[in-house]
Amino acid sequence: SAGKVYSMIHCVCLCVIVFLSLSLTMGDPGPCRHSITRDHLLIIRRLIDNQLQSGCSITYTFIERRSLSKCCYVKAALPWILELLTSHFRYTQGSDNHSYVMSLTCLIHNIYSQRCVPQINEELEDDPVSFGMSFSSSPSEALGRVQDVLSEYWELVTTSDSPVDWSCEREYRDTVLPIAFSLTTVSSFWDSEKAPQTGLDGAQVGDLKFDFMVITPSVCGGMMFIFTLYCLVKHKVIIHTYNLHTDIQDIEMQVQ
Repeated sequence: SAGKVYSMIHCVCLCVIVFLSLSLTMGDPGPCRHSITRDHLLIIRRLIDNQLQSGCSITYTFIERRSLSKCCYVKAALPWILELLTSHFRYTQGSDNHSYVMSLTCLIHNIYSQRCVPQINEELEDDPVSFGMSFSSSPSEALGRVQDVLSEYWELVTTSDSPVDWSCEREYRDTVLPIAFSLTTVSSFWDSEKAPQTGLDGAQVGDLKFDFMVITPSVCGGMMFIFTLYCLVKHKVIIHTYNLHTDIQDIEMQVQ
């Protein structure tokens, strides 16, 4: 009957709308899958090869892996990569090494702006401060740590068909050997002081956020609007057909 057909169409439309809403809530791994490429891994390799093999040493803070899972290690280490690159690897503008450093800092800044990796939020999880350790090594060895983190991030986003779970509340509860400053401080310092050094002005950063935060919801919202409009039109057609059929039956009964 017309009532059953209408109920079925209404149910299908509701299911489609719920599915699209859940997709927006859970996130789409697609953009993050392309947030890092093999070219970025090649860039860090070239930067390592361009370092002096002996003669100088740098002191820096970085994350120790210890018992951290791959995703929690990457999440904790990214702020320190930015600090390391911008503090210890400064080159003449226009040189190959300067271009490599700019590419890597822009890479991580884009990862944050596209929300592929959330910044550490102490309201939701402990600051992984206890995993920080001071190192003194050659620049090549320091960049080797950066290469390891970026390689693990590349594996995370390219081998999974679903969004990565970046929740690290339990893993960050380790409070052994705390250091004097926090990872969130470095993240904030990057946002306020280091961002201009990446070569991205406000308009470019806005474009990056627009790509991820506006276009995707707009497309999904448009799809939801089309399906809702389809349901309303279908509903009116069914009701009109049902009323017409009822009128015909009434006329036939009157004639009889």
